Amino acid sequence: MYRYNQHELLEWKKYIIELNKQSKDLYIIFNNNSGGDAADNAKQFIEMLSIEYQGLAPRQLDLFSENS
Repeated sequence: MYRYNQHELLEWKKYIIELNKQSKDLYIIFNNNSGGDAADNAKQFIEMLSIEYQGLAPRQLDLFSENS
């Protein structure tokens, strides 16, 4: 199991910002583990990058809730 810490995600944030300048589309995937760390890390990274999604179906949003 592995969960990225704040420092590691901030390092990745720098790379992502640079890649985003060079790319039309950018996809970030977190590999999940038995502890379910990928969803939590993805939510944390979304907040760090100030990404806001609109028009997602409630079921899609439920995939990232702590109660699912």
